[in-house]
Amino acid sequence: MKFWMKVAFVGVSISMVTITLSQAQMEQALSEARHISDELVEKVRGLLFQEIEKGGFPRAVQVCSESAQEIARPFNVQPDHHVRRVSLRYRNPKNAPDSYERKKLEEFDLLNREKKLANEYVEVLREKGREYLRYMRPLLAAPVCINCHGPKENISLEVKAILAEKYPDDQATGFLVGDVRGAISVKIALPAKK
Repeated sequence: MKFWMKVAFVGVSISMVTITLSQAQMEQALSEARHISDELVEKVRGLLFQEIEKGGFPRAVQVCSESAQEIARPFNVQPDHHVRRVSLRYRNPKNAPDSYERKKLEEFDLLNREKKLANEYVEVLREKGREYLRYMRPLLAAPVCINCHGPKENISLEVKAILAEKYPDDQATGFLVGDVRGAISVKIALPAKK
């Protein structure tokens, strides 16, 4: 069954596209993307706060450099799922955005400055003959983030030393509270046409 979809929820933007999926398949994929995003955010946040409590921001940076990529790995074991954190100004090169993510992150920066940034963005796109749900959840810099991602002059010498060692090409500083720090990006292959 073909249908056109344009939905405008509070905090959700879904582009108008022609797709060959049932409403239930779309809702299932979107629900899954939201669940994955929520779980990933909570696991990373939980780890960081746990490490800050144990040894301050230097400990959090050290553990994050060793564990953040591993936290996302279980979300990628399901076939046709790709989940990760991305940023225009990334610390780890593995968090560099693809062309789609780059375009969305640039839009997020603009929308954030205009105070129009939603909580999530969803599109269905065709890539290499297959339809994918592309879900992105913007991540804003909170006050706690500034200790490791804020202006360089405000980052402690101990944190700077760890960053220089672990990430010699670090681009993820200079953020202010409320800036778009990056996004959770979820890409789910949708069922093939029948």
